[in-house]
Amino acid sequence: MDRFRFKYTYEQRFGNLRHTWTMLGAKGAIHLHITDLGEAHKQRGGVRYSGGIEIHWRSPPEYMQDQPPSQDECWLLHCPCWHDGSSLQVEEFWIPQWLASLNDHDAMFALLESRMAGQFADTPEPATAQPAPVDVPGEET
Repeated sequence: MDRFRFKYTYEQRFGNLRHTWTMLGAKGAIHLHITDLGEAHKQRGGVRYSGGIEIHWRSPPEYMQDQPPSQDECWLLHCPCWHDGSSLQVEEFWIPQWLASLNDHDAMFALLESRMAGQFADTPEPATAQPAPVDVPGEET
């Protein structure tokens, strides 16, 4: 994982426990979060866990070539970025992976590293690549 900078945080947000894994590289970043909504929420007919995964590109991926940046100043990359995300992917893949090996953050980061390698494989190096920050900034609320 020496090609990427990464960070894990565990915090209470809006009354629920939230796990966040962030990985930054030269071409972009991945931000994954999983929230434990609690057993009571599940018993009321809901789900216990929810989450999302966001991909931030420093230069547009092929399918966004004709689009302007999603954000002029990305909170994560501190530059313009093209952004995409999914909650369904977290529900179907990331939550089961996380539950299979709770608190094994090395395993989660290994999966994220594999995802980054595939996600950014065909993305060209940005013309003005900025180094990833050492500390991953907190989310804006």
